[in-house]
Amino acid sequence: MAAEPEQSEKRQSSLHPGLTWRDWWHACKAVVVNMNDTNLGLISAGVAFYGMLALFPAVAALIAIWGVVADPGVVESQMVLLRQFIPSDAFLLLDEQVTQLVRANSSTLGWATLISTGAALWSSRAGVAALIRGLNAIYRERNRVGVKQILAAFGVTFLLITVAIVALTSVVITPIFLAVLPLGPMTGFAVSTARWLIVIAVVLTALGVIYRYGPNRRHARAAWLTPGATVAVLIWAAASYGFSYYLANFGRYNEIYGALGAVIALLMWLYISAFVVLLGASLNVELEMRTAADSTVGPDRPMGQRGAVAADTLTPDASAAQPVPDKDEPSDEEGSDTADDDEKTEEKSRSA
Repeated sequence: MAAEPEQSEKRQSSLHPGLTWRDWWHACKAVVVNMNDTNLGLISAGVAFYGMLALFPAVAALIAIWGVVADPGVVESQMVLLRQFIPSDAFLLLDEQVTQLVRANSSTLGWATLISTGAALWSSRAGVAALIRGLNAIYRERNRVGVKQILAAFGVTFLLITVAIVALTSVVITPIFLAVLPLGPMTGFAVSTARWLIVIAVVLTALGVIYRYGPNRRHARAAWLTPGATVAVLIWAAASYGFSYYLANFGRYNEIYGALGAVIALLMWLYISAFVVLLGASLNVELEMRTAADSTVGPDRPMGQRGAVAADTLTPDASAAQPVPDKDEPSDEEGSDTADDDEKTEEKSRSA
């Protein structure tokens, strides 16, 4: 018998809105199984390629915008936070380019600055556009076309740069704020810890922006973006550190590729990053497809009218799709026991 609404909602409220431990297990298995079906590796390679082309223009845009209101040298000084996650040769390549951009930056706001910043944003848009296409493939949505595609890529690019600017501001202000507090010898430790917490918060926020505004669908609620973003941050940190350690101790990129070794290392790191970002999106999709609750923003809508394939789909193995027996109706075992009792009663009456 079909589950009553109250019973279904009660059954879905144990872990996450509409999910049980069983749903989480099936979602994680589906992510692994569907890697090949969704061409996750191939899509990540394309995103990494366009991300490589867009990385330095994006950094140039960040430095140009930051340089209008503050010292662009702050960007260069905070690059040390990335040293733990980026391969050493790739980090030196990126750090050298940042140094050149900082020295060439003009802090005056004029037409030349506006034009160069606009050109940098346009170039960095290509990398975000490739990532959005990858997200649409994971979310099973159609790609935007024409002006909508350009505006969406520009919007996400601008939001990501805004997140980076807020992060830089926080990194600059935090030591000043902590220096006022009576922390004594713990001040240095507090500043270092605060910076790493800011880095984690920035990555989580950036992933939230990408997952929410990237796919061509009705925006998902924050609760349905958090699982994939959290898992992506953990895997990204571990994979980046592991890749850097491998190159430092076992890798022979410079011996094989020569002068291109640093470029190849940076490209591989971007591939790992893109793969992890899309992996987190895949987890969000699988979780979203295992709840009957409306996972999109705004008022609740019935399934089929939510404007998102993941929100409008309920997988057969979802707990919400399983029938719950009615308490008023006997189960199969109870029914068989009742039938046996009836037969015994009839036999006794006949013998009497």
